[in-house]
Amino acid sequence: MRVALFGLGGVAERIHVPALRATAGVDLVAACEPVEERRNQMSRRFGIAAVYADAQTLLERESPELVIVGSPPEPHAELCRLALEAGAHVLCEKPFVSTLAEADSVLETARRTGRSIRVNNQYRYMPIYRETKRRIGRGEFGALYFLQVWQQMFHPPQFETNWRASLRQSTLYEFGTHALDLVCFFFDALPDALSAVVPQTPHGIDSDVLVQLTLRFPGERIATLAFNRVSHAPRRYLEMRLDCREASLRLSLGGVARASLDWASERGRPALRASLVRGGESRVERGGRSRLMVRQWSPAFASAAASLLQDFVAELQSGRATLEPAEHAREVLRVVFAGYESARTGETIRLAPPPTWTASPRS
Repeated sequence: MRVALFGLGGVAERIHVPALRATAGVDLVAACEPVEERRNQMSRRFGIAAVYADAQTLLERESPELVIVGSPPEPHAELCRLALEAGAHVLCEKPFVSTLAEADSVLETARRTGRSIRVNNQYRYMPIYRETKRRIGRGEFGALYFLQVWQQMFHPPQFETNWRASLRQSTLYEFGTHALDLVCFFFDALPDALSAVVPQTPHGIDSDVLVQLTLRFPGERIATLAFNRVSHAPRRYLEMRLDCREASLRLSLGGVARASLDWASERGRPALRASLVRGGESRVERGGRSRLMVRQWSPAFASAAASLLQDFVAELQSGRATLEPAEHAREVLRVVFAGYESARTGETIRLAPPPTWTASPRS
């Protein structure tokens, strides 16, 4: 499968090129990047045979079967439509697009052209999340009813050196799509209501560096998400606690180096817990014990993207690809924008069921 890459920035270097190299049956034949110095640098480093300054020229000359859109999010909709109209399938970096209208336009183009599109919300492909979901599905821990998600670090937008530095809707839109996708992944559902608070902090930052979001799911299930990008507490990239009927599960993404000695009242004695991994881990907590379930020794961002890409390519080659994952990505964006609306109005937003989509392409 002939693959082209739109955008040769950091995400291409760290995620997409390594993912392509780890995927059998694909060939990176071309890339485009408007910055000449970066274009030449990446071409030399990764041996990309054909590089262009713009996407239109690339599509006309190379006719790729699959395009990976790895640009900043503002031009995502235009680039996705351009590739779809040229007959290519698309893997788009998150955040998917900038508005729901853009998402609908891209999906309509995909339906009309008979092409497929996926969004790179690859966290669900990481072992700590995938194996945890599998074991929940087997009924090992009982029904999942409450999910907590939090992030804490001191990393306001001005710490960025790229397009993220100028985002006003930053934390929930740019990072939150990963966390929200995971919440929906574990609950196997979309929320039906939410309320959000995005307060001003005393740091004088005109961005959503502090977000508190509560989601209600069908079946009397809830999730709370708290993102704090101006916290001086120890850095936690993404923490999750999943409360099931018979156990609690603690999932940590990012370097974990901690030891604790807690009083376990159920056992009547102290309980020691120690963790040291660079990637992350998933633990089962019950009866005063904390037991390791899954460990990622190394960061899995690129390998998870490779797993997503491999699944997508296999679906395309077998004719099983549909637009359902992209339609789900559109609904995740709807939750994001509803969160900002709730924070603006102070009201709970009730989310109607998603649209009844027309038939998705299978080729």
